[in-house]
Amino acid sequence: MNVREIAKLANVSIATVSRVINRPEVVLPETREQVLAVMRKVGYSPAPHAGGGTQPKAVGLLVPDAEDYLAIRLMAGIESVAARREHAVYLCSTKGGTDRERQAIAGALEQRMRGLVIYTNTLSAEDAADLQRRRVPFVLVGRSEAAPQHNACYINYEEGGYRMVRHLLELGHQKFLLLCEAGSPNIEARMWEGLCRARRELMTGPGGDRVLHAEGGSIRAGYDAAREVLAGEQPDAVFASSDELALGLMKALQENGVGVPGQIAVTGFTDSPVAGVVTPELTTVEQPTHRLGMVAARMLFDLIDDESLLDGTPQEIVLLPKLKVRNSCGNRKPINTLFE
Repeated sequence: MNVREIAKLANVSIATVSRVINRPEVVLPETREQVLAVMRKVGYSPAPHAGGGTQPKAVGLLVPDAEDYLAIRLMAGIESVAARREHAVYLCSTKGGTDRERQAIAGALEQRMRGLVIYTNTLSAEDAADLQRRRVPFVLVGRSEAAPQHNACYINYEEGGYRMVRHLLELGHQKFLLLCEAGSPNIEARMWEGLCRARRELMTGPGGDRVLHAEGGSIRAGYDAAREVLAGEQPDAVFASSDELALGLMKALQENGVGVPGQIAVTGFTDSPVAGVVTPELTTVEQPTHRLGMVAARMLFDLIDDESLLDGTPQEIVLLPKLKVRNSCGNRKPINTLFE
């Protein structure tokens, strides 16, 4: 499929198709939409570096949820680097769905973004290979089991899980429940590996640990998950994969007369702004998401500046999280926050 074929299908001239691609503002809206509709139907996207027009100084960021705290911090990190390069950053929320993600990628290519940062666990190997074939610079934020052979940066969730569970074991907790958002198998697997590593190092056997999936990653989802936490045999500690889940769970437990941390310790994995102002203050894992955004942007601009890197060996950069100990885990040391 090429510009000539698009023109024939849309019943317009080749010049009109070229203007839609390179100077859409000069094309009548109805004609522009007619051509774009054909492009979408046949899955055609011009290569981002194709000649014939001035490419906008902009990059795209695809995130599952634009309202997520980590996505906001990631965006801020990317913008801090892009601004120095006089580039805009366009944000698109995919809602964690493969189809929405594919549409967002197609839209970014239509707008001739110079490159993409994709914060996802759902990018398929097929879509990643298609971007590579089109010579589109892109960087993944997070580990993708389906598309592992691509430039990526991510936070070491296994290390974060290890540090948290080791701390909980040292406080005397033995039986853990890992509360994770459904649909995040990679993060869940990494955190579980960290849990198991902490047990091995401290020579503690299985303590009846289990995983509970929440329907979403919101405070409400954590609140609703309390029903299942209380229905069965209660754990010593709940390690949630986000602060939102932990805060919702903690509120529900307190409403049901369950002491936190007296009866069940609760910890998170975000270090959101409210973690230090709730009662009890939430023990959590600080993720260097702003720095992660900066790293992703620098990797992306390296690819944009030197196209030969697109054919080179993919690079991975891994950032370590930091344990922030407060009171919701049973810590009794007379200080507000421990950095470990």
